[in-house]
Amino acid sequence: MSFMNTSLFSSLLFVILFSVPVSANVDIESDRLPLVRDLLAESRQAACNGQPLVVMFGSSTCPYCSVVRSLYIIPLMNDERYPGIVSRELEIDSDELVRDFSGKLVRMTELASKYSVTLVPQVMIFGPSGKQAGKPIIGISSEDFYAYYLDQAILAGIEMVRQKSTAETSGNNPSTDVPSASPGGYVCD
Repeated sequence: MSFMNTSLFSSLLFVILFSVPVSANVDIESDRLPLVRDLLAESRQAACNGQPLVVMFGSSTCPYCSVVRSLYIIPLMNDERYPGIVSRELEIDSDELVRDFSGKLVRMTELASKYSVTLVPQVMIFGPSGKQAGKPIIGISSEDFYAYYLDQAILAGIEMVRQKSTAETSGNNPSTDVPSASPGGYVCD
């Protein structure tokens, strides 16, 4: 009986997480995000603009990834609320080499494992030192709430960038200054 309940629960969870139909107007080939190349450099590039790094873990065979990519992640790069935000994609089924936050070359599949990514799409927000801001956004259960969840995660990432920037510019005492999105201690081009 418990096996049946577990199987039923798993089936229901799958249906809930992936119940959003794939939009017919999504062109999978033209809506591409730049792939992750160097997590540390890309996170610092975003931090120079007071923004976190947004990484979408996806798969080349995932139709829901194209929905999240085209409706939510790609539009971030032109969203005036987040000037200079950096969004990248990491394909969990790719053996392509990228640099992780420590500067080490690793395969995308290894990074996905490191972050325990098994379901896609999954969006994670990172601060400039590689620390993850909040919980990942897994799947897409409702287009009505996805933008809200993404905004909340990005705001947590912006706060992380502000705290680090303030700490580095105020002698490592963040409680003395109001957080600022200025580049602060980041090396910016």
